[in-house]
Amino acid sequence: MRTYNKYLMVFFTAIICLNGASYAQTASEIADFTKAAKFDDISEVKSLVAKGISPNTLDPKGNSMLIVAINDKSYKVIDFLLSNNTIDVDLQNKNGETPLMIASINGDLGVVKTLILQKKANINPVGWTPLHYAATRGNLAVAQFLIANGAVVNALSPSHTTPLMMAVQSGNEVLVKLLLDNGADLKIRNTAGFSAIDVADLFDKTDIKIGLMSRWQKLYKEPYPGGPKSSK
Repeated sequence: MRTYNKYLMVFFTAIICLNGASYAQTASEIADFTKAAKFDDISEVKSLVAKGISPNTLDPKGNSMLIVAINDKSYKVIDFLLSNNTIDVDLQNKNGETPLMIASINGDLGVVKTLILQKKANINPVGWTPLHYAATRGNLAVAQFLIANGAVVNALSPSHTTPLMMAVQSGNEVLVKLLLDNGADLKIRNTAGFSAIDVADLFDKTDIKIGLMSRWQKLYKEPYPGGPKSSK
């Protein structure tokens, strides 16, 4: 009986290995998937997934197919991938970027809403966040939605850069005010010692700098001490 069980175990192990091999993704299939995701070729994507290719496949650059589709506004492919129960909506690329971050920097509010409301994507990953990314290009509507759904306004990147600093360099004054009105901290400095006011000076955002210095005076009852300073 022990010998029989041993052979049975070996048999089933072999079957599992063979099944796994049959779903191994070749370089050609990955290239086909990448091209289809990029050009919104939904029939090809469906065919590849039906063959057993994972919807979480990474392209040769390390981007998930969902990120590829979002970056190229391939909405039919996006919808299909998001409908798959095995899709990982928080899968990062080699730069630590998630699909929500890419949708946020692209200002794609519809995709942002779907990822958050329907797929429960992580709004506040450690380090760079979707709010940082939205602020980078001054995407006001996306930033408003992220904040309304719990985005941390004073989130710190690995270099302690805040969404406010990114909004300042984007030049979007309305977004800067939105962040300030939602608790953005003017006193935070990044690891280079720059505050949001210093960033305004660095990127020649004169009107924003004047407004931030005025707000500093009102908040802290003293003139801005200048910068950059040590962030410690």
